[in-house]
Amino acid sequence: MILLIASAMRGGGQEPAMEWTFEAARQCWPAMTKAVQHVGVPGCQWQAGVYWDGALIIGQTLHRDVYRHPRIAEEVEIARLGDNRLHLSVGYGDTFRLPDRAGTNAPAVRRFLEGGCLPIPHIETSEGGLVWHETVYARLAGRPMEAGMDPRPDDMPVIRMRFQVKNSGRARRTGHLWLHFGDTTGTQGLSRQLPDLAPALPHTFSPPYGEIGGRVRYLLPAPVRGALRWRDALPPPPGSTAPARRVIEWEVALAPGEAVDLLLILPYGLIDRRQATRLLKQDDRLLFDEVKRFWKKLVYGPCRIATPEPFINDYLAAVAGQMAQQICYRHRAGLWMLKTSPNWYEDYYPANAARALPAFDLRGLTHLSRPVLASFIAFQSDDAGGLLVNRTGGEAGALSGESGLGGVGFARRKGFLGNFGPPVSAVPPGDPRQGWTANISLMCHGAELFALAAHYRITRDSRWLRSGRPSPLEAILDACDWIAFQRDRTLQTGTPYRGLLPPASAHDWLSGSAIFNDAFCIYGMAEAARLLREIRHPRAGEVAESLRDYRACLRDRYREARDRARPFPLPDGTEIPFAPRLVDEPDWASVDWTYTGYGPLRAGGLGALDPDDGLVSQALAFAETGRPSEGGREFLWRHYVEQETHWPMYDLFLARDDLPRFFELFFHTMAAAVHPDFRVGCEARDGVVACAPGDSERWQMSRQLFVRERGGYDGSEQELWLLQAIPRSWLRPGSRLGVRDTGTYFGGRISLSLKADEAGKSISAEVRLKKLSVCPKAVLIRLRSGDGRPLRSAEVNGSSGGTLPGDLIRLPAVRNGVFKIIGRYE
Repeated sequence: MILLIASAMRGGGQEPAMEWTFEAARQCWPAMTKAVQHVGVPGCQWQAGVYWDGALIIGQTLHRDVYRHPRIAEEVEIARLGDNRLHLSVGYGDTFRLPDRAGTNAPAVRRFLEGGCLPIPHIETSEGGLVWHETVYARLAGRPMEAGMDPRPDDMPVIRMRFQVKNSGRARRTGHLWLHFGDTTGTQGLSRQLPDLAPALPHTFSPPYGEIGGRVRYLLPAPVRGALRWRDALPPPPGSTAPARRVIEWEVALAPGEAVDLLLILPYGLIDRRQATRLLKQDDRLLFDEVKRFWKKLVYGPCRIATPEPFINDYLAAVAGQMAQQICYRHRAGLWMLKTSPNWYEDYYPANAARALPAFDLRGLTHLSRPVLASFIAFQSDDAGGLLVNRTGGEAGALSGESGLGGVGFARRKGFLGNFGPPVSAVPPGDPRQGWTANISLMCHGAELFALAAHYRITRDSRWLRSGRPSPLEAILDACDWIAFQRDRTLQTGTPYRGLLPPASAHDWLSGSAIFNDAFCIYGMAEAARLLREIRHPRAGEVAESLRDYRACLRDRYREARDRARPFPLPDGTEIPFAPRLVDEPDWASVDWTYTGYGPLRAGGLGALDPDDGLVSQALAFAETGRPSEGGREFLWRHYVEQETHWPMYDLFLARDDLPRFFELFFHTMAAAVHPDFRVGCEARDGVVACAPGDSERWQMSRQLFVRERGGYDGSEQELWLLQAIPRSWLRPGSRLGVRDTGTYFGGRISLSLKADEAGKSISAEVRLKKLSVCPKAVLIRLRSGDGRPLRSAEVNGSSGGTLPGDLIRLPAVRNGVFKIIGRYE
């Protein structure tokens, strides 16, 4: 049953009779049909993309050919890849046919991951009584998987594609596999393969070597059965107009029930025959087992989340592998980064990376996050010039000095995070300052500051915190001081942004004095203040006081901006105040919905504004009402799923304890933004098809159903909330769920389990707090019923205990302990 939740519902105790379920949310969204699964090695900067139909891509980006990017071209030269651009198309049938090139979710093609969650894609295609099974994985040439995190300039992934054909019928049949090696002009980004095949690469085939210009591009060892044939030209496949040239056909006859394999080996770059011969000598089955063991150890690692939804369980497990593949090292710059989307966004979006890194730490995968954090520190500088690029009207502006933004600008002072070299688009061609940063922004500074402080709070690794020059602790203090220094300059002005940071670039097409900018800096500063207080640093009080003043300035400046703005008309003829995104944005009609149309909402979720502040509530009313348009009204979101899905606003609804809105957001995000077959989340539906930082956000959102550190927005102590937001659909009689060994921002680890009794009269929970470094301000656990009945009584470790409104129970605030709790509803 599909339910619509009334927008007025708020709070854990104010709920509709029923609430959203995953099944109901799925009925509202057609499944995405263009999944792309990347295969790579953690630490190595190169990945191949495997399309929904079994095709494969190397070296294609959204806006431009990857090799025209000067920094990428340098890395290609360092790795000696040669011109390795490739779009491999895979066809089947008596004549060359492409099974589902357009991505229509054709029933003959099925996709899945190894074990449901390992980044080893499988594509199964049924054709003429035959079943073709394609398996793809990547491994470094000559080095084990673990070696990727100790990168070498010449590291090269080798992609292995095993095609197995099985005769599933009762009669003898002949199978035909067709391989077309084209350039990358046959795609548009990663989300679309053009109907016509791309021009064929100038390759030759002398079995087993496929060569271009005397260097090996691929290897096709002779199969046990069947024949490999070169087809110089073939008629266009159905649906296309271009003839297929330089195609390799595998023809094999099979008896009923018989299966035969063919192996295709694709080095990421061009190699010589000596290197190729070494690859041919390797046992593919042993290599596959090695790669599978590596991914199982990482994905099934110390922290697991279990729900009654198998799809969600698989996806949450898969996130670790999807993210790990995007950890990479850029050799010329000496830069570790977490990519946003490989073969698409090869520039660096540091805020995406910073928001994602705590997921590694909370899962105990600190060896993956720490190199990226080290690069945050290594690239910290006094150069914030890129903040003055005016993006509101395009790419106008300069990297330093005057810009179209006005204001006092940014003075040079050490401590700025987020400048990994200016974007290629912001400096003249050939300018040596060209770097990796896609957009230098204040959001990057705040998010990186948070990630550095959070890494210590989760790991409690004092040696890491104080090691190096500068140490992470010094970098954190410098970042806080940079904020205070720039704010002091605006405090001396009579501008609408006094006490805030100067106007700056906010995102791809917004600049100015945006709440988005200051909210992220407050978010990072608050985590730093909590760290300093917990280690009893002598500057803890000073930073906390600066933070409190900053939050007050943000609130006051945006209340003033709201009061200057044109009120927003509601459908019933009344008006509400308009809470703007920028201090000088007086008209709600000019708001761009993407990213920051909900500025105060994001500020409330980050804790820069109190979550229940009137500015937040007014912005929520504006977003839910929708803006008048020619067709009626237009909306920022649908069921709280935004156009770009990778930063769901879960933190605001959990901070407000607004469970109805949260469940609507949670289930619709899982239904709308995650490919159902390859278990990879998108940035936009059938747009940017893979976005590892978004996967991290959804994992952290899911963890917070079970374990959430709450409050402390001014740098003060936080509470620990357990089982705050468990959906009733997960609490049916006999249901079991829980989380094992998740890290916490208090240090240590937490495990908890939950079981609903078969009669539906009670729920039992077990909580294990293990070596928390600091005591939470309070520990609360919520025991909801599966049918909406309120909690009547509770028992903790055999003793009767009281209950609080909202199905809450207070537990002792301790650092170690085991609590066995029974909640009863009669």
